[in-house]
Amino acid sequence: MIFVDTNILYHILHKTPRTEEALTILEENLGDYVIDTVVHNEIIYASTMHYLEHKHRMKGAYSARKWIKKHGYPKEVINVIRELIKRLNIRLISSIYTEGELYGTLMEFRLLPGDAIIALTCKHHGIDAILTFDEDFKRVPWLNVIP
Repeated sequence: MIFVDTNILYHILHKTPRTEEALTILEENLGDYVIDTVVHNEIIYASTMHYLEHKHRMKGAYSARKWIKKHGYPKEVINVIRELIKRLNIRLISSIYTEGELYGTLMEFRLLPGDAIIALTCKHHGIDAILTFDEDFKRVPWLNVIP
């Protein structure tokens, strides 16, 4: 299994200067791709923010929350995420960690909570490879960071 971090998916979905690099990373590292609930949540949130900023000229989490409460999540965003996950045959796996592991990983490897949960989920599922542009994962000894 190969874990795919949010930033790889984001760059593919939103045509950034790193889109080609993200696509190349996927092409050169074919395998059983997985994401967990943290990445699933992050890509939905980040893509919704991107959509609202570019389509409705809306900035900020408060404005986005108000818009979502009134209109719901944009179908365009949900559909494009679902299609990408389907096209890449990405499986959604459960995030697994204990409270003690989370605090220990946060402190020992100086990770943000979401990243610590991803690292621990990989450890519990026996995943040793992660596709990411996030250099912080290089501090996690059980993960091989690609690129």
